[in-house]
Amino acid sequence: MTPIKEVKKVCVIGAGSMGLQIALVSAVHGYRVTVYDVSPEVIKKVPALYREHAGKIRLGDDSTGKIPLAQALANISFTTDAATAARDADLTSESVTEAVNVKKTVHAQFEKLCPPHCIFTTNTSSLLVSDIEPALAHPEKFVAMHFHSGLAPLVDIMKGQHGNEKTIDTVKRFVQSIGLVPIVMKKESGGYLYNTMLGMWYLGGLISVARGVATPADVDRAWMLVTGQNHGPFGSMDSVGLDVVYGAADSESSASPFAIFSNLAAVIKPYIERGELGVKTGKGFYTYPNPAFQQPGFLKGK
Repeated sequence: MTPIKEVKKVCVIGAGSMGLQIALVSAVHGYRVTVYDVSPEVIKKVPALYREHAGKIRLGDDSTGKIPLAQALANISFTTDAATAARDADLTSESVTEAVNVKKTVHAQFEKLCPPHCIFTTNTSSLLVSDIEPALAHPEKFVAMHFHSGLAPLVDIMKGQHGNEKTIDTVKRFVQSIGLVPIVMKKESGGYLYNTMLGMWYLGGLISVARGVATPADVDRAWMLVTGQNHGPFGSMDSVGLDVVYGAADSESSASPFAIFSNLAAVIKPYIERGELGVKTGKGFYTYPNPAFQQPGFLKGK
């Protein structure tokens, strides 16, 4: 699909893994993109990260309207200056720390800097839109546009107390234009659809370990043997990032599906304190890049 007429420039707030994937899939589908991050060190590393990983990022299931990767990368600029990032923006996508006060501060800041017509979106995984929207003077233009790890085809769209149908329609068509599939939530719900189910899966694994019934490897082995999948809940948590999972379990929003296992998050906390956050740090419940659950003999307990 071609870019929608309402959006020419996308402002991506937060140059973490998700922010960079959102920026690239937008640029590949013809949008001009500016990526903003408060950290000069992070921004400095981004071009090299793109050169290394851009070819591995899933960029939407359709091929219509895509432009060459090199051209797409040329359409992405990076800055630590919020005013520069906000200039001429038609749509923002925020992927900053999963803390309601941080998100409220960021959206209030960018609402003052962006053009009056700009639509604001959050990529929050566990907070409610209505937790954040009081910070905006025009919450009717603010919704969740939630992407998934690895840029899976699904994008959840959810409004809070004030988001209007015009905003929802524009965001839905934008998601379709970048080759992904939007699902509009019928009502506000922390965790959306997939994350709610994912939280229950993590919960099952954590219960067994917290009760001393099994090790993380045993839990994953049991899951993999029965389902035929190539990883279990603890391997999945490593991939997501143990700090991200812990943050969701310790969410400020009681609406988070992860909040029900906040006590079980104690299983994760020692790893975080040691800086072992999973794949991104090279070690979590397993050691990477060659985790035990991918090795011959793992399923047989060797």
